[in-house]
Amino acid sequence: MASYHTRSFSFPSNSHPAADQLDEQLSRLRSSQTASTSSLTNKLNGLNDLYKCVEEFLQLPQNQKTVSQSQGENVVEQVLDGSLRLLDIVSTSRDVLALSKERLQDIQSVLRRRCSGELDITNEVVEYLKARKASKKTIKKSLKNIKETEQITKDNATENMLKDVNTITLDIFKSVLSYIGGSQKSSWSFSKLVRQRAEKEIAASISEFDVVDAALESMITQKKKVDVDMSQLVNLESEIQEIDEVLECLFRHLVKTRATLLNVISN
Repeated sequence: MASYHTRSFSFPSNSHPAADQLDEQLSRLRSSQTASTSSLTNKLNGLNDLYKCVEEFLQLPQNQKTVSQSQGENVVEQVLDGSLRLLDIVSTSRDVLALSKERLQDIQSVLRRRCSGELDITNEVVEYLKARKASKKTIKKSLKNIKETEQITKDNATENMLKDVNTITLDIFKSVLSYIGGSQKSSWSFSKLVRQRAEKEIAASISEFDVVDAALESMITQKKKVDVDMSQLVNLESEIQEIDEVLECLFRHLVKTRATLLNVISN
């Protein structure tokens, strides 16, 4: 996890309320990232709120002047380049979520048709696990790409803001990708994971993806009859939908912020 600054941007005492709101929202997100009880969707919603503040901040004439004067310098170029990487990461995350959701629905469809006797869901489970394996590889690459976006130079208060927004955004996306990717191990002990889930102090750190992955892997790799709780699948699908909706909103904010920066430096 990133090491966050505790300072403000050192704006003048009579700074615009937009600057104060931005500083306050950044502080909230820093606290959220260090709190184990803060959910992923709460962090993403906080990020959406942050970018609303960024938009207001960038509309201020003095900040537009600073950004315009920085045209051609490292900070603006790096932020614009980084924004493209962020948009790509959001798109990748949504693609991974969509694939996982589709495979989950296939499994649920078979389970719902099970009226009597046994209905084989092996093929659907295998396809789900294949999709998860491919997703883990994709996410691993995205996490590596994040490192290339992390270094941004800074000089004045406006550039400090861009740097700090970039830092918290990337750190939250690390959390998002790590959560969606789940364990990078090829196999989990389902019984061990269930016991861990029962321990309150670490339950929040275990991905819902890991819980479902472990149950389904046990069905295939260990040849054990593991009862797949339909509610687990439904809950994961619901969580996927919730995360995806927040990411869709965030994607729009990222596009808008990038467009604002491009508009400022072109005028």
